[in-house]
Amino acid sequence: MWRDKSKITHLIIHCAATPNGRHFTAEDIDRWHKERGFRRDPADIGHHEPRLRHIGYHYVIYTNGAVRNGRSESEVGAHCQGMNTVSIGVCLIGTDRFTRHQWESLRAHVQAIQKRHPGIQICGHRQFAKKICPGFDVPAWLGGEMEPLANHLCDIQLERS
Repeated sequence: MWRDKSKITHLIIHCAATPNGRHFTAEDIDRWHKERGFRRDPADIGHHEPRLRHIGYHYVIYTNGAVRNGRSESEVGAHCQGMNTVSIGVCLIGTDRFTRHQWESLRAHVQAIQKRHPGIQICGHRQFAKKICPGFDVPAWLGGEMEPLANHLCDIQLERS
């Protein structure tokens, strides 16, 4: 289902609940979402990531900091029950420890979304559901000027692609 971008009020940060520091892809998430019964409306897909037919997120941030598109921002997501029609979903690969590249990409990506959607509220999935997702406190991260949270750093060294 398509939506008017002016209706977007929230950006919701998620984690993939995968082992910290291990590489997973949007295709992996697409497969997991298919197994859970998620499905993008074929009429909505068009040319926007047509091979990802089930992914619920709009963006996925890999351990090397690369940002992969999922759904279009104009497409209603499937990532936070009760909030999908008014939100953008961003998912970090990992659970509660993220690489410096991921933290840098998350900050830059959130700031870019804030420019496109002035006044958007930045939240963690756990603020809407009884989950640990993401594995860090989003309000604390925002209050720390979007700097990496020390107790949530994954210390693996990666090359950025």
